[in-house]
Amino acid sequence: MTKIDRWNRALVTGASSGIGLEFAKQLAEAGTDLVIVARSEDKLNELAEDLDCDVEVIAADLSVKFEVDRVAERLEASERPIDLLINNAGFGSFENVVDLDVDTETSMIELNIIALQRLSNVAASVFAERGYGSILNVSSVASFAPFPSGATYAATKAFVTSFSDALHDEVKNSGVSVSCLCPGLTRTNFQEVADYNPDVPNFVWQTAEEVAKAGLEGLAKGKSIVVPGAQNKAVRGFTKVSPTKMIKVARKLFE
Repeated sequence: MTKIDRWNRALVTGASSGIGLEFAKQLAEAGTDLVIVARSEDKLNELAEDLDCDVEVIAADLSVKFEVDRVAERLEASERPIDLLINNAGFGSFENVVDLDVDTETSMIELNIIALQRLSNVAASVFAERGYGSILNVSSVASFAPFPSGATYAATKAFVTSFSDALHDEVKNSGVSVSCLCPGLTRTNFQEVADYNPDVPNFVWQTAEEVAKAGLEGLAKGKSIVVPGAQNKAVRGFTKVSPTKMIKVARKLFE
């Protein structure tokens, strides 16, 4: 297993639950200090008490610009510098666009795209100037093809994957590494929040622990795109061969 103890201090968004929580736990176990970000200060404080490392808590709603700016300022700080940014915060809605609230869909774009791009841009600039640092952006296998009943969500993740892949090449000669993690179905509270419970076999699902581990190891290896699990790699390959058929498969899942 590739060691993940190469970072001194990581900033993790969406750290209060799911994959973000696992990132925080695994980094703490590897000796990395943390800045954890989420909307719920209570949950963050509980997590900070459980982790055996130095932990800073920032309660912020990253769908709101001035709160993103607060987190960006922490990335720019020279005192107790951050050398790993994990953009994990995000959410999805899974219905036909005409049945969804437009403000909720816009908030999804603000969080999944705008906040991620803003924090990535700041981190890349700061890290490049220092000559070291890493960025891990969390996308989805949904980014590889249009996704009926998840049109906005898949589109936001398509941006994340494309942006991260390009940024990987832009900064690779400056001492900065960028990876994009594209998990598939993962057992977290994401499904509850999204009111999304697809009827698929258990073997299709992964745990948050497995996904976080794959992301950190892929980043440590310098991979541009990290797709955890054989089933998700197959989905990615399928979309390359026949995106139209992949759309039909996605539609069947949500009927």
